[in-house]
Order: sequence, then C-alpha cells, then structure tokens
Amino acid sequence: MSEHVHSLEPGSTCDGCGRRVPYPKRESSPDTKVVAKRVPLDEAPDHEAVAIAAAEHLGVYGRPHWRYQLDTFAYARVLQDASLKDAGKAERAA
Repeated sequence: MSEHVHSLEPGSTCDGCGRRVPYPKRESSPDTKVVAKRVPLDEAPDHEAVAIAAAEHLGVYGRPHWRYQLDTFAYARVLQDASLKDAGKAERAA
C-alpha cells in the first residue's frame, strides 16, 4: 500500500483511499470525545437510514453533532415514557 498526500479541500473525500479531509477546528467548537458502537453488519444500512430519518424528523440532521442530539433526545424520551420501563428484558428473554 503506497502512502500519498491529501491535497484536497477540507470536506472533500480522497478518491484513492476514501478518507474524508476534515475541516479545521473552529475556536468556538467544543472539545469532543469520539463514541462508537457496534451494529450487526446486515442491519447497519437500515440502522443508518432510520437514524437519518429520525434526525431529519427532529430537524437536527446535518447540524454539527447531530447524532449526539438525536441520541440525547431519544434517551430523554425513553426515560419519560414509563411504559418502556423494562421493555428490553422481555426481548432478551425471547
């Protein structure tokens, strides 16, 4: 594998390796932490489509940190809905 230099504009994707060239960090940007999760490979495209559709519905898709905003909203709604308490236990037992 050969090394190459990315001389692309920020936000562009390298045709050779697929790496997206990041934008420089703004002074006003908060410090952030990368958070990852594992999704079953066969479910990944649908999971991504549902996340995007939900974020668009909320009006946060495309904003900086839209996934964080979507997750936070979803967590708050789950905690507000008493009918969801222990819903995962029944699924796990099946």
